Amino acid sequence: MLSFESEAVIRATLPVVSEALDEITARFYGTMFAERPELLDGVFNRGNQASGDQRKALAGSIAAFAQALLADADTRPDALLSRIAHKHAALGVTEDQYTIIHQYLFRAIGDVLGEAVTAEVASAWDEVYWLMAGALVAQEARLYQEAQVDPRHPWRQWTVVKRREETPDVTSFLLCPADDGPLPPARAGQYVSVRVLMPDGVHQTRQYSLSTPRATGCGASPSSAW
Repeated sequence: MLSFESEAVIRATLPVVSEALDEITARFYGTMFAERPELLDGVFNRGNQASGDQRKALAGSIAAFAQALLADADTRPDALLSRIAHKHAALGVTEDQYTIIHQYLFRAIGDVLGEAVTAEVASAWDEVYWLMAGALVAQEARLYQEAQVDPRHPWRQWTVVKRREETPDVTSFLLCPADDGPLPPARAGQYVSVRVLMPDGVHQTRQYSLSTPRATGCGASPSSAW
């Protein structure tokens, strides 16, 4: 729920902030990665960073969330953030990272908008940010719980035991858990994250569809086709 005082400020400043969001997010990512390069390791897609897609997605989500709050200040638009929460959970995003994002995002807002960011304006947008972050953290915690995954240790080693060409542009891989442990619950149509170490020592993550939740081929252990 957005406070009455903040609602008035957000309504007055949203056009200016929206117009500057592309510059704000560009500065935000540039500064954050310069000072916290470890965040590039497995969390952020370097291809999306280079194309600007990540910057546009962040700017769009902030503007859309603020607009939704203005449309109904008494309701937190959690449904709007469902796709983002699923993406974050697929990458192992943790609650503490929202504090890091807040630090660099609000520094960028101040750098770009300068004196226009009064204490009142900063407080109102701070409220919007934490409403958005709180909604995402709650959704992501539920997703981690449902998947029985500890977000502090979300990754698991798997072995590719078979590769099958389905069509000229679709390939299936049969995977088995390297630790011979049980498989998490899954359904056909869901996707999984695959993290690979690149030649420069940085992990990059991509998502792939799960076509068969359980199949034979791993000895005594069930496997998954992806």
